[in-house]
Amino acid sequence: MTEQMALAPGMAATLAEETRLKALNDPDATAAYWAEGAPGVAAVEDLTYPGAAGQTQAARLYRGSDAATAPVLLYLHGGGWTGGSIALNEAACRALAAESGWAVMSVSYRLAPADPYPAGLNDAQAALAWLADNAASLGLDPARIAIGGASAGANLALACALSRPGATVGLLLVYGVYDRDFGRDSYRRFGEGPGLSAARMQELFSMYAPDAGNEPLVVPLHSTDLSTLPPACLIAAELDVLADESADMAEALRKAGVDTDYHQEPGVTHGFINRGRHLPAARACLSRGADFLQRLSGDHT
Repeated sequence: MTEQMALAPGMAATLAEETRLKALNDPDATAAYWAEGAPGVAAVEDLTYPGAAGQTQAARLYRGSDAATAPVLLYLHGGGWTGGSIALNEAACRALAAESGWAVMSVSYRLAPADPYPAGLNDAQAALAWLADNAASLGLDPARIAIGGASAGANLALACALSRPGATVGLLLVYGVYDRDFGRDSYRRFGEGPGLSAARMQELFSMYAPDAGNEPLVVPLHSTDLSTLPPACLIAAELDVLADESADMAEALRKAGVDTDYHQEPGVTHGFINRGRHLPAARACLSRGADFLQRLSGDHT
């Protein structure tokens, strides 16, 4: 981080744990650590869906209630299009389901560099189509499917919604990647971290979509079809190279006539949403996301 900034309560402890866990190089241990203490849900089911190339992809369904026909959020994990997993997003998906009463279906997808753009997006599109076709048999409402995710997952969720107008009732997007402009002020201010660095973001783009230019399904801020999108909730991290493009994305959505809720959480870094074990801000922002889902289904009080 290139300047002194105030950290949110629990953020210093979170950064220390992230450093410790990174040194272990054990994704399972990392996932288990951050999932500890996550809220209970009515049920959890491991599923699969057919990916866009015919391959089998893992999915996990969290039921927030015992409702006979529940609305469902299709959730795409982060990891820079090159990593991440369902397990690493256990805390966020459990909290969203438990607090909203919705079901949350968290899905895997093919990763770069082995499978660059558009493989991950095509799998997200396939997951959305599969969920719509199979919702009723799963006790879910095919007319109430929202889509969301964090970081690269938010990018894929937004691109999926752009490519499938009318297929979703809402967007829940957490510190997403919406542009490829490394000259923004937040890149200058937070380009050296902690958390996601400018150099790492450039590296991730080079692995995911090196030749896509300003293709809107890679950098959605360049889309001319934002008016086709459903209501959106955007959550950003203040101490993040992507902070400015989150604000710009929210403004672009509003200008396009999309009902948009935007919040920047102070004193937190990229990746904070699954860190509720130490970070009250993560729990608060997940509650904000759950409130948004309840409003979509008319259940908010």
